[in-house]
Amino acid sequence: MTLVVIGANPTVARAAEALPGDLLHVQLPGAPALDRSNGTPGTRQVHTVDFHDGPAFLAFVDEVLKPLSPTAVVSLTELGLEPAAAAAERLGVRGVTPAVVRHTRDKLEMRRVLERKAPHLNPAFASGGDPDAVARLFAGHTAVVAKPVSGVGSNAVALLDLAADLPADRRTAGTLLEAFVGGLEFSVETLSAGGRHTVVGIAQKGTTGSFVEVSHMMPPPALDARGRARVEEAVGQLLDALGLTDGPSHTEVKVDGDRVIVIETHNRLGGDGIADLVRLTTGIDWRVAALGWAVDAGVPRGQAVAAAAATVFFTAPPGTVTAVAPPPSLAHGTIVEWEVTVEPGDPVRPLRSSTDRLGTAVVTAADAAACVAAVAELTALPIVTTRPDVPAPVA
Repeated sequence: MTLVVIGANPTVARAAEALPGDLLHVQLPGAPALDRSNGTPGTRQVHTVDFHDGPAFLAFVDEVLKPLSPTAVVSLTELGLEPAAAAAERLGVRGVTPAVVRHTRDKLEMRRVLERKAPHLNPAFASGGDPDAVARLFAGHTAVVAKPVSGVGSNAVALLDLAADLPADRRTAGTLLEAFVGGLEFSVETLSAGGRHTVVGIAQKGTTGSFVEVSHMMPPPALDARGRARVEEAVGQLLDALGLTDGPSHTEVKVDGDRVIVIETHNRLGGDGIADLVRLTTGIDWRVAALGWAVDAGVPRGQAVAAAAATVFFTAPPGTVTAVAPPPSLAHGTIVEWEVTVEPGDPVRPLRSSTDRLGTAVVTAADAAACVAAVAELTALPIVTTRPDVPAPVA
């Protein structure tokens, strides 16, 4: 068997090394070199091509990949999902179909599919390019969320009160508008096989007022067994509606009372270290499983490390970094990973997307309640201290 992986980052590439058979990576020009030194049996190749250039990539598929007769083509990278689907379809091998990938990457298209097949999973919505629909949406709801149709990382997401607050450059089909949904938000990691969907982990999300994620806790402390069953049922209905039958998915939902509303979904695993939370709390190597389905590698499962775990992201007011604290000792949990990406003298931008966060910690705890306490404890600490930047005087 030969598995083709499009656009792997170093973490995904390390996971791919655990799979049986031959492995072929397709990387963008200038991408960091991949570590292939663990001695796993099988042929390992790396090819470089701009897989965002449609004609050039399809020529590469015909000239390089086709003679190798690969078993499957997959990707776990957001911008590699559509190229992987196009290559799999062109070669007639295992992969996710281009139509399904488009339904997940185009948030407006996803809403329209759900409107036809599972409308109870949708909030009220409108395309920014439909003035009448936009007017009706704002007239019927006190708060509306505007987001890019193909956006990622909470970038350019805004909460609006009035139609007049929507800028002219967002009154296009490139913007999706949705009625704001209350309640708590959860991330759901699912592995599908032959149309059967198995949830491997659910994380409860902490977000800022600008929708940037600042924590994930697994298992979700606010979901009892009944709530988890509702979430799992809703995600299954979503994936059925979109036609995703095989492979991993990462779905974000909000739970408001008994109602479960889909926020978005992707045919890949979740980012932000969620795969590490799955491994710590279940023993499942989620990255390996999310790749290995395409070559029938099964779901590798080891020993769970902790009953509960969380990722916490560091933030600070905009300005210049003056101090960075070392890892603290927590009363309610244990820090197992720690990374701060800034140092004194670095600039800190306003927190508008996940790229503006300043580092992360992974915490394990004895149970969900202890995990909540550990997250609160760590969040309250000034890990990164800044001073405001003083504007230069006007001449």
